[in-house]
Amino acid sequence: MGRNGKSRALICFVLCMIMALPVYFSSAVAVKAAEQQTIIIGTNAEYSPFEYLDDDGNITGFDYDLLEAIAKEENVKLVWKDMPFDSLMGSMEAGDVQVIAAGIGPTEDRKKSVDFSDVYYTGTQCIISRKDNPIKDFEEMSGKTVAVLEGAQSDMIASGETTDYGEVKDAKVKRFKNASSAVMELKNGGADAVLIDNIMAEIYCKQNSDLQYESVPSTAEDTVFCIEKGNTELVQIINDGLAKVKKSGEYDDLYQKYFVDTVENSEDVTDVAATDGFLGLLSFIFLQDNRWKFYINGLGITLIVSLLSVVVGILIGLVVALVRLGAAKKGRRTILSTIADIYVDVIRGTPSVLQLMIIYFAVFHSRLGYVAAVVSFGINSGAYVSEVIRGGILSVDKGQSEAGRSLGLGYKDTMRFIIIPQAVKTILPAMGNEFIQLIKETSILGYVGIMDLTKAASYVSSRTYQMFIPLIVAGIMYYLIVKCLSLLLKRFERRLRESD
Repeated sequence: MGRNGKSRALICFVLCMIMALPVYFSSAVAVKAAEQQTIIIGTNAEYSPFEYLDDDGNITGFDYDLLEAIAKEENVKLVWKDMPFDSLMGSMEAGDVQVIAAGIGPTEDRKKSVDFSDVYYTGTQCIISRKDNPIKDFEEMSGKTVAVLEGAQSDMIASGETTDYGEVKDAKVKRFKNASSAVMELKNGGADAVLIDNIMAEIYCKQNSDLQYESVPSTAEDTVFCIEKGNTELVQIINDGLAKVKKSGEYDDLYQKYFVDTVENSEDVTDVAATDGFLGLLSFIFLQDNRWKFYINGLGITLIVSLLSVVVGILIGLVVALVRLGAAKKGRRTILSTIADIYVDVIRGTPSVLQLMIIYFAVFHSRLGYVAAVVSFGINSGAYVSEVIRGGILSVDKGQSEAGRSLGLGYKDTMRFIIIPQAVKTILPAMGNEFIQLIKETSILGYVGIMDLTKAASYVSSRTYQMFIPLIVAGIMYYLIVKCLSLLLKRFERRLRESD
């Protein structure tokens, strides 16, 4: 082909490409338009029947099914995040969630931080009390001990932060992370009353024949979805979808399922032990609704988080210990040794639960909960492990270092081939103890919504209104794990001594 032929071919290729560009971009736009928008939903799955965990540990409830129905109508995808109720607003302000579904009422204070959807449920406040000590109105509740869900409308009413629905004078308010714990406090005599939504009150009183409830007049309260401030497009999506779900009749079906049928099907669990005996009580607590699965899953999470955390802690602790030992050898502080000293001092001087909440909410922004937990416990463990490693290295006779230098080894090679191998015998048993300690420390994972063994026991208690047995079983499981590890550790230490 001649030069002119090549030129013509090149021109034709370029023209074809130019002509194809509109088709390409239109296809790209069409594909992008076809992609589903993802919306992150924050909830607290401890407020049955609005949101709770099913038998398999998955989020369900009226709010869940309603929003999923809205998502289907509007062709959007939902990603659900379960977290403590009092962390929801903070997570939205940090941009970690776009919608909050947690049975929240619209208030002027909340309106400053979030936008609201249209109303999807209206309830009233009710006072739950024991039948042997009935409380019927706010006047009788004044001066009493009142249990509430922390941050809920009932909290603001009982504490006097709002008087729009009536005034409760001089009440001692006890705040709980979930409604079931508030009811348990009432049953155990730690509170005189529980202030809560009417649907919840009906269910709890149906399940507990020793309780009664009274509706408080003029306390009708709307319930809405909270939406990130200024996101008018998302507000429109939620409202349009809600209108379609109501028009189709699906809303009425969900209302019947979660409110009417749930109340009617609730059974009295107050006297299970008396009617079915101890074995019947155990069957009710663990076998009914497969609640034993929560313990197994919680145990697995506890062990995995503990194991990974101690590995991270060993790596951090080794680096920190070597940095501090290097500075001590030189006889002067360095920037790294100063940072290491501050790290050890701060971590050992602050509570691990506070560290976990800072890492999860402030650093990871409520994302990657298990990773955040491993990082938090790993950082915490590293401070203690560094001291163990440093102590183990310092326990090696100084003559060993001199022997290394006499063989022509430098500081690093002496540490690597002579000091650290000898220090390992001192360090390893302490590492086993650190792992055991971490297993017990992970019991605070529930603060960030992770279902560990302790959280599993608490959840089973909230569903069965039995506190002693579920917690004792969790305690026995912790004890057996620690006991087995302790026996293995003693056997390992004995072998180390025999090898000397």
